[in-house]
Amino acid sequence: MKTLGIIAQKGGAGKTTLSIHLSVQAGLTGLKVLLVDTDPQASATAWWRRRLEEAPALIQSHGGLLPGVLNTAAAQGYDLVVIDTAPHSSKEASATARLSDLVYIPTRPAILDLDAIGVSTELVTRTGTAAKIVLNSCPPPTRYGEPHIVSEARQALKAYGIPVSEVAISQRAAFSHALIDGRAVTEFERKGKAAGEINGLWSALEKEMAL
Repeated sequence: MKTLGIIAQKGGAGKTTLSIHLSVQAGLTGLKVLLVDTDPQASATAWWRRRLEEAPALIQSHGGLLPGVLNTAAAQGYDLVVIDTAPHSSKEASATARLSDLVYIPTRPAILDLDAIGVSTELVTRTGTAAKIVLNSCPPPTRYGEPHIVSEARQALKAYGIPVSEVAISQRAAFSHALIDGRAVTEFERKGKAAGEINGLWSALEKEMAL
């Protein structure tokens, strides 16, 4: 069993969005997936309650209970556990990072978000867990490639010493529309651009975690 922690100390980075869409995509490839919602806002749980499909499974928890949750998940034959964390909770984030095989740190490409990501990268670096930064809610690519704000963000993020995913997730309406009735974009609009980006990020994740 592998564990993916999704951590960002700044609110609005897109942790829950990535957690949901990657969990669903993992399930579509045949993996048994557990999504753990540790955010008191419980946005992932609200989405899951609207969902008609049984997979992925979801459980609400918090940092102190995570070791037991992961032990139970392993015993029940889960292949992947995805942990969605709360912003502004260093204790929860640290616990998640320590227990994860890989951490994704989402961030928007705007300057204030890039300034704030240092808290998350430092926290994860202290645990020694492998990590990758994912640029999220980006302006969509044009026929000339990535917008300047995205390529400039990539350059700025090099200062943190954590690799940046080659796949950037764009701000697209499909991500929000899919969640309304408990779906993910790879179910809502399978051949759409949003689904293509999640597929690309999942393919990279699959290799990184040897799933």
